[in-house]
Amino acid sequence: MDRLFGILIKKANNAVNRDAEKYAQTLGLTSVQISIIDYVSHEENNQDIFQKDVEKEFNIRRATATSSLKLMEDRDLLVRVPVKSDARLKRIILTPKAHSLAKQIDDYFNETERRIINVMGSENKDIVRTALQHCIKELSD
Repeated sequence: MDRLFGILIKKANNAVNRDAEKYAQTLGLTSVQISIIDYVSHEENNQDIFQKDVEKEFNIRRATATSSLKLMEDRDLLVRVPVKSDARLKRIILTPKAHSLAKQIDDYFNETERRIINVMGSENKDIVRTALQHCIKELSD
């Protein structure tokens, strides 16, 4: 059996990550940091965001999320504020510094999405999205 798809998905993921890392460096950030800023900036008006939401959104482990959020806190990109009803829960709130970058980051991700759709063909985007979602569900623990 050919192992074509796993390798192609890995290569495509690496290409997307490298492109994001290259862009993030122009802002003095990492690709993980710009992804978190983008996610929180889009969701913060709709709901409170917690570490567990970041873990779920990016399919990352707790330790990875903890270290990423701690570094972002140290770099004045976000603050974690305890919730009054449960001090163990801490809301993630972007700082003005992160908010000032959010529009640029959003523009970058929108352009990247446009480029990806352009390459695969807009008529195929729903098929590819569904197939990738099924792969993620099947292979996730």
